[in-house]
Amino acid sequence: MNAKDHYDNHLAAFYAWMTGNFETKQQEQEAYFTRKHITPSGNRVAIDLGAGHGLQTISLANLGFTVFAVDFNQHLLSELNARAKGMPVRTILANLTNSAQYAMDAELITCMGDTLTHLESIQQVTALLEQWQLMLPAGGKLVLSFRDLTQELHGEERFIPVRAEDERIHSCFLEYFPGFVRVFDVLMEKVNGQWIQKVSSYQKLRLGIEQVKMMLTAAGFTVRDHEVIARMHYLVAEKHK
Repeated sequence: MNAKDHYDNHLAAFYAWMTGNFETKQQEQEAYFTRKHITPSGNRVAIDLGAGHGLQTISLANLGFTVFAVDFNQHLLSELNARAKGMPVRTILANLTNSAQYAMDAELITCMGDTLTHLESIQQVTALLEQWQLMLPAGGKLVLSFRDLTQELHGEERFIPVRAEDERIHSCFLEYFPGFVRVFDVLMEKVNGQWIQKVSSYQKLRLGIEQVKMMLTAAGFTVRDHEVIARMHYLVAEKHK
């Protein structure tokens, strides 16, 4: 199953629950942007790719950006719209691989929360970095966050608990292949006293952090900052002036 089908048919329905308290997570993202001096300075337009239910979108809007939030799942965009009422936010239902659907002049592009690894190939990532570079002015910024899955886990390490409550348990299982990891999202829910298991899987690219830095440089960016937060790599890159 590809990433879109996985979200449409399985993950989107419990994604907000899986990620935890929205306000706490959103404030963490806003604090990150503030700490890295991600504030409006040009046309104030930001494009948030793989926006999901809005952790980065709401944060950027709070900081003064007009945000175009792009995601391929309508359920998540509907949740985002409900949270963004009265804010300078516009949602776009589109697959980020089709940049023509959201191409515009922007001073900031974000692609965070492991969205980059949802792409199908290294070649696709390379092509998109080049296209995003064209949307930005000289000095415009691109912010990425993703997990480096190049280090293979073994045995029981591949079973990852995500979140558990009295009537709902979510865990992941990872299966490694050259170039990608197949991620199995396992949801157990108690319905009328009976536990029901739902399983779906999709693949994630095994992108290495140094590999991504080289790809950014080749696409015309300078990497200005690299930080690891909760095992997620955060990069701030700037288009060459």
